[in-house]
Amino acid sequence: MNPKQLACVILLLVIGGMTYTAQIIHNKVTTTRTEAQAAEDSATTAEQERQTAEIQTTVLKTDTEEVRRFLRGWLPAIERVQTQQEAEQTIELSLRERGINLVRSRKTELRASTNNKIIPKSVLTTLTIEEEYAKVLNWLGDIERRLPTARMKVVQITGGSTGRQLKMDVSFETPIFNLAAADAEKPSAK
Repeated sequence: MNPKQLACVILLLVIGGMTYTAQIIHNKVTTTRTEAQAAEDSATTAEQERQTAEIQTTVLKTDTEEVRRFLRGWLPAIERVQTQQEAEQTIELSLRERGINLVRSRKTELRASTNNKIIPKSVLTTLTIEEEYAKVLNWLGDIERRLPTARMKVVQITGGSTGRQLKMDVSFETPIFNLAAADAEKPSAK
C-alpha cells in the first residue's frame, strides 16, 4: 500500500471514529434531555399534587373549624377527669360541699371499651341519697357543672322518710377520654 492509500485509510478511520463518537454523544444528549424532561414533568406533577393537597388541607381546616372550636371549648372539662379516682373525688367533694350526709348506697365501677379508642374507659357511679329536697337537687346541678361530660342514665326521685326529704336513686356514667389516641390515629389515616 502506498502512502496515499494509507493516508486515505487513516483519514477514513478518523472520520469513522469521529462519526461514531458524535453518534454516541448525540444518543447520550437525547437520553439526558428525555430524562430531564421526565424529571421536569414529574416535578410539575408533584407541585400540582402539593398544591391540591394544600387546598384540601385548607378546605378541611375551614370545614372543621366549628368542630375544632367546640372541642377547644370542651378540653378543660375533658382534661379535668382523667382517672376513676378523679371522678370519685369530684363526686365526694360535691357531696361534702353540699352537706349531703345521708348517702344510703354508693357503687362505682370502671367499664372498659375495646372498640372506642378515644373513650377507652368510663366510670359508672350509682348512688342512693336521702336528704332535703333543695340539697339533693342542688347537688344534682353541681354534679352536672363539675362533670359536664357525664351522662345521666337513671334519675329516680321518690318521697323520703320525712316530708322535707326526698330519696333519689341516680346512676351516671363519666367517660375517661384518651385524646392522645385521637392524635395517634391521624398519621395512620394518611
